[in-house]
Amino acid sequence: MRRFIDLSIYLENDVVSDPPPMRPNIDYIRHDTGAEQMAEFFPGLDKSELPDGEGWAVEMVQLCTHNGTHLDAPYHYHSTMNDKLDGAERAITIDEVPLEWCFYFSLSTTKNTALCC
Repeated sequence: MRRFIDLSIYLENDVVSDPPPMRPNIDYIRHDTGAEQMAEFFPGLDKSELPDGEGWAVEMVQLCTHNGTHLDAPYHYHSTMNDKLDGAERAITIDEVPLEWCFYFSLSTTKNTALCC
């Protein structure tokens, strides 16, 4: 039986995994503020019409492509790739990275463990 181990890191304001200007910023919108936002979407809506006067909770997330666990595509490093092998070709972008590159079998004592990152 295969088993996947998640090696990803969570995103939070206080996770020190990136230099200060590149750190994630998450603004947590609480239910009371969410009720006010809902009124903007639905003109005429009164907070009292919502269950317990609460609206939606929302997270406003500001990220850069290097926050948290991520995969760098060849394009991140240079506009071409394979220059020394077959001649320069356009570097692939993240949406072109084969999914197979993202799964590896461990060399541990546990058989059939795929590391997913």
